[in-house]
Amino acid sequence: MRTPSAAAGQNVDWARHNLDLFGSRFSPLDQITTRNVASLVPRWLFQHGVIDGVSNQTTPIVVGGTMYVTDSRGSVYALDAADGRLLWTFDVTELIGGGAKAGYVFRNRGVCYADGVVYTAAGSFLFALDAKSGAPIKTFGKNGQASVILDVIKERHPDVTAAIALGYWFTTAPQYYDGVLYIGSTRSESHIPGGHVLAVDAKSGRVRWHFNTIPQDERDQGWEIAGPTWVGGERNGGGIWETPSIDPDLGRIYVAVGNPFGDSTKRIGTNLFTDSIVALSLADGRLQWHFQQTHHDLWDYDSGNQPVLFDMEVRGRRVRALAEASKNGYLYILDRQTGQPINPIRETPVPTASSREGEQPWPTQPIPYAASGEKMKPVSPIVPTNIPPERLASRTIVPQFTPPGPNQIAAPGTEGGASYGPVAFGKQTGWLYVAAVDSPLGSGRPARGYLSAFDPSTGELMWQKDFDGHGQAGSVVTAGGLVFTGSGSNIAGYFFAYDAKTGDLLWKFNTGAGVFSSPSTYMVNGEQFVAVASGGGERGRRGGDLIVSFALPQRTGAVP
Repeated sequence: MRTPSAAAGQNVDWARHNLDLFGSRFSPLDQITTRNVASLVPRWLFQHGVIDGVSNQTTPIVVGGTMYVTDSRGSVYALDAADGRLLWTFDVTELIGGGAKAGYVFRNRGVCYADGVVYTAAGSFLFALDAKSGAPIKTFGKNGQASVILDVIKERHPDVTAAIALGYWFTTAPQYYDGVLYIGSTRSESHIPGGHVLAVDAKSGRVRWHFNTIPQDERDQGWEIAGPTWVGGERNGGGIWETPSIDPDLGRIYVAVGNPFGDSTKRIGTNLFTDSIVALSLADGRLQWHFQQTHHDLWDYDSGNQPVLFDMEVRGRRVRALAEASKNGYLYILDRQTGQPINPIRETPVPTASSREGEQPWPTQPIPYAASGEKMKPVSPIVPTNIPPERLASRTIVPQFTPPGPNQIAAPGTEGGASYGPVAFGKQTGWLYVAAVDSPLGSGRPARGYLSAFDPSTGELMWQKDFDGHGQAGSVVTAGGLVFTGSGSNIAGYFFAYDAKTGDLLWKFNTGAGVFSSPSTYMVNGEQFVAVASGGGERGRRGGDLIVSFALPQRTGAVP
């Protein structure tokens, strides 16, 4: 009997960056399975021609047989999802203002679709486009373009005429729910005075509410909590790198906040709400709870990926849970109603001796433990390994959370741990799948990628695999028992399929350039495809422009 997912002529969409409001990245499609994935082949390729970005990070969005992807600037391309034929293009290059001369680091992770409209965040603007034609929706902002970040920062900085002047722009795909777009602004390294979570009316482009991730004074909510955690004058960073998740039943939105920035001797304290998970009210953006994963960050340990929401049973009770993996190398699993840990997270003493005058490192860091009482296994090594002997002759391996200093080798490095690649939740296994990077600071060796499966109810590591290159691509889990993810490498970019239960590598394909993007899977006319963007070298510093869609071989006699 043919399964519902393989019904003749059926389409199954992937309409959001991480598939659904919970960010699960679990697809019910099961036409491609552990038994036949070894025969997977490229069905079509598309090149958009723009390779001036950091890397090709778009997630393909598919609705009704049409695919929507972006280049590194945020321009949108509509394709026939069955054969890759270009249908229309919307170019934002002349609309985002300034380009590279203004300091943009071009990267874009894609669009979202809702009610016949495609929304993209490019530069510091949101754009609304007709999904059929690509024409701007004239009632959204000004001719389809809304200056949402500028609208917010002008309240405090009335003389600013462009958001880029303060270092603000978007890298992430918007989230959509009930007529409202939700998105966060970057970029911490531009010295921004706090990132902004924005709720924007999807019809008009007007900002309904906003939340500053680093409250600047008593005018920003959360000031009474966060204000005392910044002493010395610095109050910058807190950008948001990934799409938020939404729980409509609880009426909450969940956001992962990036690192603090600036002179760390002038930001004494824990520096809330950086490196934190923040829960806000959908209705008005009021703070519900927060949980910080790294205190007084000295190591660039962002909370970069989207919090994934899921329900599970723990010790006989149903728990509405949330998980997010940090660049500090740990996976944090919380009750999303309360923000409290499911299993213990213990404030653990860490090194504090610093070679930098005036530095006051925080004396403890929150380390997750499994239900067994053992420390949770990290998502990538937190102790440097495989260090070349010549490096060990001139440098010293130091424990994690040692304040940075000369001639150190430390893990995870600034590229290490779990980056922006989102965590996936396998609804069949009940496990979380986490991509991460092993790249010790000062090691002088190439990075290695990691893919791990965790049981969130116990915190136990079920399996872990490593591979050449960066593990910055998020994953997709399918009802066919598979986990798809990619490898970012300076030499080549492999796209992998693993067995979701065992971690066995079942298939891989060399895309020719680094895979730093998160894949999607969809069905057109009863046929399942898996699509991914490829393009990027070491750390993605060489751009690329390829979209490749894979499927099982066509039947004999079919047109290839």
